Amino acid sequence: MNHKFLKKSQTATEYLIILAVVIIIALIVVGVLGGIPGIGKGATSRASIAYWKSADIAITDFAISSSGTDTIIIKNNQRNSVTVNDLMVNSIDLASGETLSPGASRTYTGNIASCSAGVSFSYTVSVNYQDSVTSGSYNFTGDNTRLEGTCAN
Repeated sequence: MNHKFLKKSQTATEYLIILAVVIIIALIVVGVLGGIPGIGKGATSRASIAYWKSADIAITDFAISSSGTDTIIIKNNQRNSVTVNDLMVNSIDLASGETLSPGASRTYTGNIASCSAGVSFSYTVSVNYQDSVTSGSYNFTGDNTRLEGTCAN
């Protein structure tokens, strides 16, 4: 047998295997970061939901529906009671001066936007509240993290 030929074929095979591994890793990274529409959408939505559940004024659950009855549940994750003056979702105000003690939740309903069932949405959120102990007023926008999900039936 020709050892020179075997050495070249082994080198070519190793090169192709390394190239395949690099391409697979690149596709995984692009998919996770949302570079290809439709592939990274789930990760973005999960990150948004995780962020809002742990925020100072948290959105613990929500349902945006095609019927026009939308529900947002917020929770006070702070150590003091707060008065929620405005809860703006997609520029629609759902709140009007309700007080939440530490750890308390409140459900807000309204018509935030019209959407079609199964279609993704991405809305801005802004919570204007006042701390009951310090009387300080705050406008929490979630560091511009949008509320993302899929429209329900």
